[in-house]
Amino acid sequence: MENENIEEPVIHYTHEADTFRTRVFGIQDGLIGVGAIALGAAGYSEDPLLVLVTGLIATIAQAFSMGIGEFISTRVRNQIIENEIKKEKYEIEKYPEKEREELKQFYLSKGLPEEEAEEISRRLMKNKEVVLHEMMIHELKLFPEEFENPVKLGFIMAFYLIIGGVIPLIPFIISLFVKVPFISAVISSIALVLITLGIFGVMTTKYTGLSKWRGAFEQIGTGLLALVGSYVGGMILGYFFPVHVAI
Repeated sequence: MENENIEEPVIHYTHEADTFRTRVFGIQDGLIGVGAIALGAAGYSEDPLLVLVTGLIATIAQAFSMGIGEFISTRVRNQIIENEIKKEKYEIEKYPEKEREELKQFYLSKGLPEEEAEEISRRLMKNKEVVLHEMMIHELKLFPEEFENPVKLGFIMAFYLIIGGVIPLIPFIISLFVKVPFISAVISSIALVLITLGIFGVMTTKYTGLSKWRGAFEQIGTGLLALVGSYVGGMILGYFFPVHVAI
């Protein structure tokens, strides 16, 4: 018997949202942020070593700053959530009737008859943990179990930023050992960044629900704008503030 009519189950990925967001942010910041800085340096001076050193400095600096920034922002968010949970626990302990009435109103707003809403809220009040969970969902709109550890997210951010930051520098590293035209290294760097962004854009569609073409196009389009703009900006700076080589 054929399985043509069997539908694939719908899979939700909200539990991975925090981690995936950090990965995307990290690798994008490396590819586009560091790539744009490196190409700006390439537009300013046709020296592959200068471009490489500039890119490596940018990668190291951004890995530290973005990793620490992710850690601090996630930690503060978690502290806010923990504080709200603490206040809700206090209300459940000190004002149980008020909380029971709030529960009742939640269920009434969902369309339950008053008697059922009253009965459900009365029964739930016997278990404070269940009441807390209900209040977090309905009143506070919080789902703390979906939030990751701040240290973990900080390391993920830094790690993926380093990966993204090294990719646009590969052609300039090669050009130090293999004699190639400088413009070839520039074009290769842009191509590497755009290809990686396109691949990552396709990967994100698993979570965003967008078509693969649109996911890739959005990543490539924004990346190309940043890279070309930075390169042209570097050329303009090089025209007005040329490099003077001491003899």
